[in-house]
Amino acid sequence: MSVVDEPNEGFERKLLELIGDVCGLLDIDELRHGLLEAIQRALPSDYVSLNDIGPEPGEVVALMSPEGKPESYELWGRYAFENPLLQHYMGTQYGRAMRFSDVITPEKLHKTPLYQKVYRPMGVEHQIAFTLPAGPQRVLAIALSRSDPDYSDEERDFADRARPFLIQAYLNAIAFQSLQARVGAGVEEPSTPLLESLLSCGLTPREAQSLRLVALGRSNQHVAAALGISHRTVGKHLERSFRKLGVSDRSTAAARVWELAGAGGDASVAVD
Repeated sequence: MSVVDEPNEGFERKLLELIGDVCGLLDIDELRHGLLEAIQRALPSDYVSLNDIGPEPGEVVALMSPEGKPESYELWGRYAFENPLLQHYMGTQYGRAMRFSDVITPEKLHKTPLYQKVYRPMGVEHQIAFTLPAGPQRVLAIALSRSDPDYSDEERDFADRARPFLIQAYLNAIAFQSLQARVGAGVEEPSTPLLESLLSCGLTPREAQSLRLVALGRSNQHVAAALGISHRTVGKHLERSFRKLGVSDRSTAAARVWELAGAGGDASVAVD
């Protein structure tokens, strides 16, 4: 994989796009997925992984794009603590962006079972990682990996410049989740054949719910009120849904939803 360094103005534009992509995502699940997509667009990588570690025992959410094989996760769990960036963080609590090349030589990395069992089969030679802390017992860690070339100083600086905005987005989503739990504002819609069809197209549950309501003629304001999310978050859900379905506007998206409804026989679409 080849990545050519861009001029500074290119990174400025990417930073604005990244902030715009994630700062309106208040649903914690949507933030995780949205952040994964946005950071991969900003810093092209072969793999992007996200680990959200909460305060309760076993409260760990792990995501990877593209999705890894089950055995890859098993091997990663076995050798994860050999990762030199994880070891550096645990020893220093320094959460800013660091690369393999900042803490270990290629020769030493290649001798580790982690590299031999996990990274070499994946074609990973370079990695950059940083954390988004949200209190003493909660942290979100993001790692980007690729075969070649190494992440540049500009790319590392970009991650550090983006980090405060991403931390704030993460804090906002956690606060929103806590508020939903206290007031019972979350809306859970029973699964239907249509929603299952949309999920199979790669949409998240909130994206599928949002798009279903749009197909029924609802405005973004109605969708936001119905799902208990912000108007901006609805816009982001629809933007990602359109991209995943290969459509460019609401009418084409609605037509695609009705097509799926016909194929899946979802009578709940017609009655709402």
